[in-house]
Amino acid sequence: MWMYLQFPTLLLDRMQVLQPELKERPVVLFHEQEQRVMQTNPAAETVGIQPGYPLSDAWLLADTLGTFRWREARQRHLLQQVATDLYQVFAVISLDPPSGLWLDLAPMQKLYPEPQQNKLQLQQQLAPWELRYQSGVGATPLQAKMIAQSQVSTVADIPIGYLPCPLPLQEKLQRMGLHTLGALQAIPRALAGRRLGKELVVLLARIQGEQRESLHFFRPPVWFYQRLELTAEANSWQALRFPLNRLLQDLEHFLESRQQETRQLLITLYHRDDEPTDITLGFAHGSYVAQELAQFCQLKMENCALEAPVLELSLQARQLQPRHGDHGDLLQGPRQHKKSLPRLLNELQLRLGQQRVWGVQNHADWLPEHAWRKVLAGQPLGQAYVQDRPLWLLPEPRPVQIQHWVLLQGPERFTLPWWSQDGDQICDRDYWKARHRDGQPGWLFYEHQHGCWWQHGWFS
Repeated sequence: MWMYLQFPTLLLDRMQVLQPELKERPVVLFHEQEQRVMQTNPAAETVGIQPGYPLSDAWLLADTLGTFRWREARQRHLLQQVATDLYQVFAVISLDPPSGLWLDLAPMQKLYPEPQQNKLQLQQQLAPWELRYQSGVGATPLQAKMIAQSQVSTVADIPIGYLPCPLPLQEKLQRMGLHTLGALQAIPRALAGRRLGKELVVLLARIQGEQRESLHFFRPPVWFYQRLELTAEANSWQALRFPLNRLLQDLEHFLESRQQETRQLLITLYHRDDEPTDITLGFAHGSYVAQELAQFCQLKMENCALEAPVLELSLQARQLQPRHGDHGDLLQGPRQHKKSLPRLLNELQLRLGQQRVWGVQNHADWLPEHAWRKVLAGQPLGQAYVQDRPLWLLPEPRPVQIQHWVLLQGPERFTLPWWSQDGDQICDRDYWKARHRDGQPGWLFYEHQHGCWWQHGWFS
């Protein structure tokens, strides 16, 4: 069994979800070259506008008509997004762009043995999309598609006008008095082939499943991308906040279904005459929550001025990674005032810039001053061995007067191996834990080559 889903107003329905103000007036999508209506919303249908109308006639029926260009490429991409969402429930999906897709129900029979269960799962999965669609179930893909388009109950009742064949052939069948598929199938196949040609015989074989249908099976995308056309030019960041928040909610749903998070967002602003503006947000730690990502965008946009009015907006997330568990809190205090370390690092990067926020990572080296290095915030810090070692090293060791110190613990000999490149410049050191006469604990070493004492750090 196959189920076919037809989305006659897919692109316009999605635009209305992202921009609810479009529901308040008649809106159509039109073909730019042919100047005819392609899709209509319920408000436009109420005043009598139908798909196929000339755009000039549509203007006569509604003074407040909203018009947007119909873009097939964008609808194809949107159909893939719908299929991605359905892929969580239905294992085998085949796209029929730009406005339809097939669901193979056979692999789901053990999970959903009753046909009504398939429809219930479908309704639950498509409910957040708020799409208008028509569905049909048939024994073959072609039967399911024609039932969905014609909205009849049986294959025999399908009107001849819904056959996927040239219009002259449809008119020839109707002149012969054949108005339904059942009447056509009642004619012997050989007789139909002699009178109407081989093309009709092949079509009937496809409808009956005697000839295998060539379908392109769907694979879900590995990264997120959405693009949205605004209802009006946006001249400020505040005007972009609402449509961007809706895109971020779609991103959260995308990541939630995959148990992933992202460490980078690319926001592209499209202008009328100028080149698009790319705004990249990098995070020290991954995130997937729309509300949190919106706050990061707010921090970034506070320092970005729009050079030209924005007509369209797109959001892209490519650097995806498996979701990690919650990290420990950085700040102590009441629960409502705690802030996680990943979020704090993300906010610092967005305010100061990615190249101004660093972490410290362990590095295997014989010398303490070389046993660490700067890394981008969020990188693994390695395992720290801090027993009898100070957490605060001075930028460079400095000479001290040993009479000002009391030696407490030591010595610990640091000797460079013979193959070390620093062996000629640095000799053996004896490290001591000591206390200054003012009471501060420090880390000293005695250098044998020069016979002097140096301070290398402070203990907390």
